[in-house]
Amino acid sequence: MYPAGLQHKNKTAPRKDSFYMSFTIKAIHQKCARPRTTTLLLITFLALAIVSCSREDPDDILSDRADLVSFVLSKAENPSLSADLQGIRHRNVFYMTVPEGVDLTSLKPTLTVSPGATVRINNVPVTSSGSDPTASDSSSDPLASSGSNPTASDSSSDPLASSGSNPLPSNSGSYPPATRSMPAVDFSKVVTVEVTAENGKTLQYKLLVKNGRQEFDNLIYLFMAKYDIPGISFAFSKNEEIAYRSGLGFAITETEERTTPGHLFRLASISKQFTTLCILKLYEAGKLTLDDRVFGTGGILEQEYGNVTPRAAAVTIRHLLQHMSGWGNDPDPMFSSAFTGQSLDQRIRYLLSATQAEPGTVFTYSNMGFGILGEVIKKVSGQPYEEYLKTVLSEAGITDIHVGKDRAGRRPNEVVYYSQNGYNGYANPMDVIAAAGGIIASTEQMLHLLFHIDGRPIVPDIIQPATRIQMLTPSAIYPRYALGWRRGHKFFPDAAYHSGNLAGTTTMWVMGSSETAAGSGVNCVVLCNSRSYMTDPDGTTFDDGLYILMGELYNLAL
Repeated sequence: MYPAGLQHKNKTAPRKDSFYMSFTIKAIHQKCARPRTTTLLLITFLALAIVSCSREDPDDILSDRADLVSFVLSKAENPSLSADLQGIRHRNVFYMTVPEGVDLTSLKPTLTVSPGATVRINNVPVTSSGSDPTASDSSSDPLASSGSNPTASDSSSDPLASSGSNPLPSNSGSYPPATRSMPAVDFSKVVTVEVTAENGKTLQYKLLVKNGRQEFDNLIYLFMAKYDIPGISFAFSKNEEIAYRSGLGFAITETEERTTPGHLFRLASISKQFTTLCILKLYEAGKLTLDDRVFGTGGILEQEYGNVTPRAAAVTIRHLLQHMSGWGNDPDPMFSSAFTGQSLDQRIRYLLSATQAEPGTVFTYSNMGFGILGEVIKKVSGQPYEEYLKTVLSEAGITDIHVGKDRAGRRPNEVVYYSQNGYNGYANPMDVIAAAGGIIASTEQMLHLLFHIDGRPIVPDIIQPATRIQMLTPSAIYPRYALGWRRGHKFFPDAAYHSGNLAGTTTMWVMGSSETAAGSGVNCVVLCNSRSYMTDPDGTTFDDGLYILMGELYNLAL
């Protein structure tokens, strides 16, 4: 028997060990009259022969390891680099950012693979020009100086199970990985590496290299690897100019379409700030006030929803913008599966019959409140929600922000959404959740919108200064929330911000709120095409991780 996953090099006919054993035992019985010493010698010889025949020479075992342990661009092989660069691994993908100006079309990688494995890069075989794969000198591993342990035991036979550097398997003995110095490769495209083990097992890896700023991109790569996010778009601006934009990973994994800053992502609850902007534009046009009642006698939606309770009749537009309508969110009619297939009108009618606290007395985050605001915009503007939204955005020269659709209605420059934990990223009806969570946009277009509402003097705003002050002034009941915007986070205390998430979507943006405070003029946007439900042992959730990432990016951008 051979260890699982391994096979023997010797292809000759099997030995007849059982035949020899049977013959010898018969001979012992037939000659039992011989001296006792002779019998004992025969038995001893037989035992030694059996033990000897059951052993295999370790050198005859073929390894099943096909690991790509590391991907490095060394300064020695690439004179355009000022330092050695090491790829960051997520499953079978290695990410790397090289400085701006470095030519991606002619870089020489160094790959460290399992002992005895062979390599093909973009389907071209590679001959080792690095260390002898049977050498015992660990200095041949380019990772040795950076603290990796090439001889560590790995109990997993699947190299894709790890999101970090994959050490040597336990069956590799004391041999270090084999280092392959490659010919020049065009990294302007996705590079495919195939590693084939001695026994013929082959695993495929992807190398994604881009120009950019490592201090930002590496933070995002580590976040992607930890939380299993295929693609992220990130950008920040200073003084109303985009200072850095970056698309990382895959917008569509199936086709290996790489993420760009121009890709559209679902914004989830960041859609609420767009709804707020529409309401404020109607307010500036004199078509409503923030203290107008929504339901009941004289309410904006009086004709659509009659016979409401006194508390429902007391709800104002301001209450809805501040999440202080008094309605709870358990269940949340906007996103609970119990309401699947229902229209927005049906969900509003359910809410109107639900238990309600006195409006203006308690903060309770309400997606349905913004769904109602979408109906207010439709009624007051005389246009469908998306149509009026685009009218407002056109004042800022923005033309590529929309209400999303299902996967069949995906726009050509829109990412695909990858759900985790069994959730369905395409289960939400985008037309129903539009005003609360259904908008799609790119990081570039979002920053351009912030330039027009951030109160800074370079780019003209599309709302008045007094309106902006109202938009960003928290309520007396809950000082952490204004009109559709959150305030006062310890990571960016001077800024307004908001995050959003749906199955398959995670987003966050931050708008620097003052010309004089620390962080003046800095705006940041992060958009992801997946979301995790992971919680660390110390209780840190994925949502916490997103805030930590944005805090690091924002403060690095100052």
